[in-house]
Amino acid sequence: MSSTGTAPTPEAAPAAGAHGVHDEISPLRTVLVHRPGRELERLTPDTREELLFDEVLWRDRAEAQHDEFTRLLGDQGVEVLQLRDLLVDIVRDAGLREHLLARALDPAVLGDIAVQDLRGGLADLEAEALADVLIGGITVGELRSLGAEPRSIALQRVGEEHLVLDPLPNHLFTRDTSVWIGDVVSVGAMRRSARRRESLHLEMVYRHHPRFAGPGGPRRLLGRDGAGAASVEGGDVMMLSPRTVAIGMSERTSAVGVERLAAALLADDAVDRVIAIALPHRRAMMHLDTVTTVVDEESMLRFGPLPALETFEIERLGDRLVSRARPADEMDAVLARGLGVPSLRVLTPPLDAYAAAREQWDDGCNVLALAPGRVIAYERAAATNDYLRARGVEVLEFAGDELGRGRGGPRCMSCPVARG
Repeated sequence: MSSTGTAPTPEAAPAAGAHGVHDEISPLRTVLVHRPGRELERLTPDTREELLFDEVLWRDRAEAQHDEFTRLLGDQGVEVLQLRDLLVDIVRDAGLREHLLARALDPAVLGDIAVQDLRGGLADLEAEALADVLIGGITVGELRSLGAEPRSIALQRVGEEHLVLDPLPNHLFTRDTSVWIGDVVSVGAMRRSARRRESLHLEMVYRHHPRFAGPGGPRRLLGRDGAGAASVEGGDVMMLSPRTVAIGMSERTSAVGVERLAAALLADDAVDRVIAIALPHRRAMMHLDTVTTVVDEESMLRFGPLPALETFEIERLGDRLVSRARPADEMDAVLARGLGVPSLRVLTPPLDAYAAAREQWDDGCNVLALAPGRVIAYERAAATNDYLRARGVEVLEFAGDELGRGRGGPRCMSCPVARG
């Protein structure tokens, strides 16, 4: 791999078999995931909140369940790309390693002397070990074990277990940090600081990995730099049809972020319409895909207690963006237009308020479509899965009780790279 590799030019035409995602349900061909690892061992009762987790996960069980997930995908003919493997390929190249470290080790966050300390310790690491540090973090004691004596004043009064570089346990949820919108990739401008280094890893992969070079790669990469208040996370983005994308305005995706992404997509002619959906700002509904997902050409699975929501249709007329507010009682009609169907079939299991809340917290709505009418779900969402089957949807299950403690289901843990 050359250290001078660049992102594909915006003019590059998609080739046969090229990557791209033009809807939510066409046969899934390639998906990007991250198998959890050492970063989960950094989750403790003291660090979990800062790292955006509600609970402390058991690494061995989480790894085993993730392996079951990827085996299930493979059995269905889906090519599975592992993020760590792609990152290892990137840091094998000396020039790209230097470029990545220069951006990942931010003196404004870590301190200038701490960055020197880290560079000294990481300089001679093999690619696999460096990728593990970038994802799993590193402590003062581990830095010393690499032969680097920390000299940063920020590290003089802390213990050996103090993290010099924080771990990235949320890499598990590859849906959030990048999303394919047709043949364009939007790299997430993440709302919380605990996740912002994740986006850098994805940007480096899409810009420089041979897998995404040339005409088979993204036609354009929409970056995270200079985002300001404009946060957009992939769990809020749904390709309803090839020319319409829905984006939730949620706890994690801001209205400014929706406008910025809409402006870029419409100016690029990647889509004709962006539908913004005004979600409640709650932890249990942090992204659009925690309360609804598309399961076939005309159907969306939906959390029952979710009220009708106001929507905004954004289009481009000449050189201006135009938004039209739609009242909450028109939400289903707006979504049906986005899907390109006469009416929307809403699938909501008939559960009481307590059971519905528990099922939604257990990621019952967060299914991953493999093809129209065929989805992957956690087995613990039993009532939802049975309801879907009774309505003609094929549901493939796997055990996810440990993975789900991280507040994310099969859709959250997968970034489709190619459908169709």
